[in-house]
Amino acid sequence: QAPLAIPAHASRRLCPPSSSARTSLPAPAAMALRLGCRRLAEKVPDVFVQFGLEQQFRFISHPGVMTVSQLLEVKTIARMRANFTQENIEGMKKFDPELARKAQIALDHKLPVNFQQLEIIEESLPRLLEEKKQLEAARTEVAKLPVGGPYELPKQLDVSAARPAPGQKDLFGTMGELAELQHPGAMGELLEGPAKTV
Repeated sequence: QAPLAIPAHASRRLCPPSSSARTSLPAPAAMALRLGCRRLAEKVPDVFVQFGLEQQFRFISHPGVMTVSQLLEVKTIARMRANFTQENIEGMKKFDPELARKAQIALDHKLPVNFQQLEIIEESLPRLLEEKKQLEAARTEVAKLPVGGPYELPKQLDVSAARPAPGQKDLFGTMGELAELQHPGAMGELLEGPAKTV
């Protein structure tokens, strides 16, 4: 079949007249490109978000905020950590002086800590301090990455103390760490298959 003839008035140029490339598109494609470029300049619309099943929480937010919030809800990806204030610790002293003492250790070292880690903070303090140092170095290196990529972590970056981490062979920083310390062998009884020997 013979190609369709495109009327001169229906074509739209993509390149400026001074360009050596002379490319033209059919009218529908040019119109789609023009409308698409206009949409790229618009603000991303806010979206309606709902979190939770039993206790539903609804709000309107930017899609990027929604995505980060959703990732934070996935407990295997991120663990919530508290940054204590002196006021928090004074309130804790009224009902649990021992927990308040441990929270004071976290505050003194400026450590964000998970409440399960708080129970064993004295034992895990060296690892948590090393993790904090490594994560600060990682943030500095990531901030230096050029806009537009490539977005790859530098090879010399050490995050070996960060827990939980993909592929880790121990229970440090996981939900099973406290259970294993209080009841040795408890996690091994729950696991089946090859994971039992790790």
